[in-house]
Amino acid sequence: MRDRLVLWYLRTALAASGRVSGFAASLHNSLLFHLGFKLHFKVRPDDIFVATYPKSGTTLTQMILYQLTTDGSMDFPHVDAVMPFYELEFMRGLPARFEALPSPRVFKSHLLREHLPDQARYIYVTRNLEDVAVSAYHHYCLVTGVENDFTLYTEAFAQGGVPMFNSWVRHFESWWPRRNDPNVLFLRYEEMVRDLEGAVRRIAGFCGIPVDEAAMPRILERCGLEFMKRHEDKFDPRFHRISGHQGVFIRKGGTGEGAPKLSAAQQEKLEERVAALARKLGCSDRELSGTLSRSQPIG
Repeated sequence: MRDRLVLWYLRTALAASGRVSGFAASLHNSLLFHLGFKLHFKVRPDDIFVATYPKSGTTLTQMILYQLTTDGSMDFPHVDAVMPFYELEFMRGLPARFEALPSPRVFKSHLLREHLPDQARYIYVTRNLEDVAVSAYHHYCLVTGVENDFTLYTEAFAQGGVPMFNSWVRHFESWWPRRNDPNVLFLRYEEMVRDLEGAVRRIAGFCGIPVDEAAMPRILERCGLEFMKRHEDKFDPRFHRISGHQGVFIRKGGTGEGAPKLSAAQQEKLEERVAALARKLGCSDRELSGTLSRSQPIG
């Protein structure tokens, strides 16, 4: 009962304050999801988490898994109904519906590694940081209905302090040391887009999902940008319906869009962030070079 009261208090405090930041946010998340997992989430051995920083290929990975684990029908109301947003369900209340989901269950999460259970499988997707920054800007405008100043937003992103998104550096830092864990699959969004069939097969193999060769054309077609844009309402966060913003959730889905839209100074700030992270993690230049468009050494 004491743990339940603590969990209730944390949810209520967050709702009342509207936002939590810095150390308070980290403490809140640690307690909330640790207690939530302990009290209300029973892990299954075949559970799968699409664990990404926002705007890094989350939706594409979800769609690949949906096509692999079902007949591919698009008759669900929203992807959250079949692949729940793990932490959002905890914030809305007790995630009792998790138990009713058929195996293998697939969850979406943007949490740090330490805030998630150890026993599940995890697919972590990383994306060119300049593309993430630009996509994050458009997403923020979409869900808030406010056209923010692009320069100010991207500069704040480079410093790790934008609304709705935690620090990219902190998120990557929490997952990188676990990249070789047997239950973690690291993918690059750019490689997924370039070789979609290869990505489908890697994900299927990692998750132990048999591939129906006869279904492969359907899987590739439905995981393509054209098909997903036609069914955008199945993936849209839906907040724009009340915000009045006319933007779209699935915009281009490509690679390399970010760098041309950023100034040299903004790119330099992102490079400095990645270089500092590379030094901290002890990464080689090549290991993190894919996070930025420029090819000069990092670290």
